[in-house]
Amino acid sequence: MDRIKRRILAAVSLHHACNDGSVVALPAVFPILYTKTDLIQRYSDIGTIILVGLIVAFLFQLLIGHHVRTHHYRRFLALDAAIVGFSLLLLTLSSSYLTLVLFFIGVRIGTSIYHPVGIAWISHAFAGKRLDRAMGLQSAFGDIGVLVSFILTGFLAERFNWKLPLLVWSGVNFIVLLFGLLISRGTSDRPVVRRNEHVSWRETFCKLKPFIPLLLLGGISWGITLNYAPSLLNHKLGIPMSRTGVVLACWMAAGTASTMFYGHIAEFLGRSRTLTLAYVVVIASVLVMGISDNAAVTIAAIIVYGLAIFITYPVNLSFVGSIIDAKNRTAAFSLVSNVMIIGNSTFAFASGFLSDAFGIHTPFLVLAVVTSIVLVYLLVSLRHGRIPAGRASMELIPEDIVCG
Repeated sequence: MDRIKRRILAAVSLHHACNDGSVVALPAVFPILYTKTDLIQRYSDIGTIILVGLIVAFLFQLLIGHHVRTHHYRRFLALDAAIVGFSLLLLTLSSSYLTLVLFFIGVRIGTSIYHPVGIAWISHAFAGKRLDRAMGLQSAFGDIGVLVSFILTGFLAERFNWKLPLLVWSGVNFIVLLFGLLISRGTSDRPVVRRNEHVSWRETFCKLKPFIPLLLLGGISWGITLNYAPSLLNHKLGIPMSRTGVVLACWMAAGTASTMFYGHIAEFLGRSRTLTLAYVVVIASVLVMGISDNAAVTIAAIIVYGLAIFITYPVNLSFVGSIIDAKNRTAAFSLVSNVMIIGNSTFAFASGFLSDAFGIHTPFLVLAVVTSIVLVYLLVSLRHGRIPAGRASMELIPEDIVCG
């Protein structure tokens, strides 16, 4: 890997850690806002704020996917950090549920930039086995950001107040803005894609279509776990907020480990076998999470779940990066993120009402059922060749010009 590629991977990974850590900061304090303030009064309030934020991200990612492809990516990653940092600062001034929602919209506008831009940049810079390793590493840094956020947010919120972790992450964003620009300074300012190469949304969607159920599941699992696992641990099992943060950090640590080594795992098993095995483990672990009343058993299941679910993200991103033409890749990862948002938002919204009606464990039983359906779809698709199976899924493609 040459110096330019290392700088690209380092800058993108740093922004991913900051981006995902920032997204977690507010949901991580939902249990405190639910029990100790008037800002959130029902679980359905959690579902509503998540739904609104994800609708905003959906719309902005479409705009970004269409217009950012001919610009230098590093500037947009810096813009991401600036918007998120300022919005987190405003969140600490929230005096009502409405202002909480309005300022969270700002966070979602900023974070909508990373996935179509950062991941597209990686897919331009790497191919084949190197693409799997790079996707695994940038995914791992996103997981590290969430891991740190869970530990830091839970501790600071319980020890001081719910506003302090948001202020801390606001500062982190401004620091990453500067370091990201510094790290990526050696990359070229010329665009990755020439201006006369037009995006074909139809072509992009057709190639992406077989992976839509898999991407939907990625969003569903993230939305349910991020927004309702803290309350599952705190309200159902009575685990204190500080320990809840540690448990979810262990979930993220397990995910970080699996994504960090994803490139080697995929090289050994192939993408499709890795994905199949991961879904089987997800089904078993979330069933235990939904059924168990034992804190130790539930925590063990959460850690195993982390090992499995997080490796599915770089698998699917590597599949997409390998099959999409260079001119369509920013659009493709915009669509990828939006498909995940659809799964995330609809199930996060519905899970609030399901939790109010049947208990906070219900969303995890729903996740087990949905994963089972997607696993059947994956096996059928592999059998009929709609998704590459075995070693065929690791076929190399020519590398693009990567310095933009």
